[in-house]
Amino acid sequence: MATLQFKFDESYNERIMCVGGWIGNELEWKRLESRWQKRIDFENAHNQSDQQITRFHASHLNARDREFENWTQEMSISFSKKLIGLIAKRRMGAVCIAADMEALKEVFPEGDPNRLHSTYALCIKQMMVEIGHITRKVFPGEQVLLIHDHGNWDAEALEGYNKMVNDANWEPRNLFVNLLPMTGKQSVGLQAADLIAYEIFRMAKAKATLSTDDMRGAMREMMKKEIPLAAKYMNLDAVKALRKIMADSGKYGIDE
Repeated sequence: MATLQFKFDESYNERIMCVGGWIGNELEWKRLESRWQKRIDFENAHNQSDQQITRFHASHLNARDREFENWTQEMSISFSKKLIGLIAKRRMGAVCIAADMEALKEVFPEGDPNRLHSTYALCIKQMMVEIGHITRKVFPGEQVLLIHDHGNWDAEALEGYNKMVNDANWEPRNLFVNLLPMTGKQSVGLQAADLIAYEIFRMAKAKATLSTDDMRGAMREMMKKEIPLAAKYMNLDAVKALRKIMADSGKYGIDE
């Protein structure tokens, strides 16, 4: 039985939480990470001394701050396109879950007022449900190792993971091998996870605020290259449906 790797990261603000990443086999990850690092090395070799970077970081690149503060818009767009092109050459796909915390507060008023941590754990669980479906359909007979960016969300990631794999009634639990925290230095591929988590976060943020902004260039590029993407947004209607499912199950002690 082969083991796939799903590497993921998060992106969020005070209203939207998004968790997302890429799934692929170990060989595909090695190829992507090697070429990704070579692209960063290429940029550093051809850019000015005040434009050197240590890694890709989606929000910093978008805002052109920190390591990217001396980059031009043209440089940023070109860099993003090159990285997306590297992903498109690999047999990999993205899975993302975004949630509106205002909707969660409305539908689950009895919950913790600070929804960041509980929403992150919820996104982990919903993401695992989606990965379970995809693994059975696209990668039958294989299992999945989850790898996330080591940091402030380690406890919540483990909490969400354990609730899923310890649920005897959830049959796909046996598809999951383990959950590992890694740093960006240990796994360059987490930078690709940062890219997709940020882009889906921005899309969910636009929907939540009823923004009329056009689709961002990075997402247009991914669609143009037909990169597989499974993304779900838990808006008010979706959260209401979730509460009904939980109430009907009788396992959570809540009413509709």
